Amino acid sequence: MNILISYASAHGSTAEIAHFIGRVLQAYDSHVTIASASEVQSVESYDAVVVGSAIHGNMWLQSCSQFLERHAEALKTKRTIMFITCIRVMEPGGREHALEEYVYHPMLEKVGIALDTLGIFAGKIEIGAISWDERWLLASNYDGSAGSKLINHDYRDWAAIGAWAHQVAATLGLQPLFA
Repeated sequence: MNILISYASAHGSTAEIAHFIGRVLQAYDSHVTIASASEVQSVESYDAVVVGSAIHGNMWLQSCSQFLERHAEALKTKRTIMFITCIRVMEPGGREHALEEYVYHPMLEKVGIALDTLGIFAGKIEIGAISWDERWLLASNYDGSAGSKLINHDYRDWAAIGAWAHQVAATLGLQPLFA
């Protein structure tokens, strides 16, 4: 199976997750291409597409939206799965909040992404890498219930991301290359 992993990443955390998912899927009978959403010209040659985006300003990144809109017709004909990364997911009720507030459901329906396959993961924060505007936005959306390690911390749960990637492989009907 020929799989595209297309991602929109503001500071690199989501890109790293996309590459990790790609390495997991390469352990199955598949060929995986990993590319930034803004660089993908066509999805026609792929059997399945995994789309990932960071959440900034309570929505996925513009390059992700543009990717989904640009390839909507073709994506409807393929198995398309999505993941998002947001720091809010680490808080109590964060996953539910992300599903309700950060996911544009009409677009998921338009391209045929099943909500039950959506991966939602925490990212990482390197405060020196983000602008002051982003810091204010981050602070305004953080309810403070998850502790005080918010600055310069990697919240990514690689075991959970790996488990989700293996579930994606199962959903796609991929067979492992190992015995």
